Amino acid sequence: MKTQFLLAWYEVPDLDKAKAFYGGVLGMEMVFEMPGWVELSPVKGGPNIGLALKDAPLSSSGGATVVLKVADIHEARAELTGQGVEFEGEIEEYPGVVRLAIFRDPFGNRLQLAQELMQQ
Repeated sequence: MKTQFLLAWYEVPDLDKAKAFYGGVLGMEMVFEMPGWVELSPVKGGPNIGLALKDAPLSSSGGATVVLKVADIHEARAELTGQGVEFEGEIEEYPGVVRLAIFRDPFGNRLQLAQELMQQ
């Protein structure tokens, strides 16, 4: 399975405040936005920082989720499952945008596979 670093994302309770910080204070440019989700980048064409609107974080420890881009999420998930990786839930799909699958490393750090569906 071949992966490519795509982005890291955080859960935030106030998306407007987060956009003001990352965009205004840190000077990052908006790359993508949809309801409840934005991506900003410090470098054009580089990896992005994603911000997900969440009233209550998915994990009590907070922290970022590292996202790995794959060509075929079903194939990648099957390969990792065969190597003993346990996924949290089913593959999520945002039609026409992305397919996602969350898992953790042996130390509890959250990672996510992403198969982009948008036409470039």
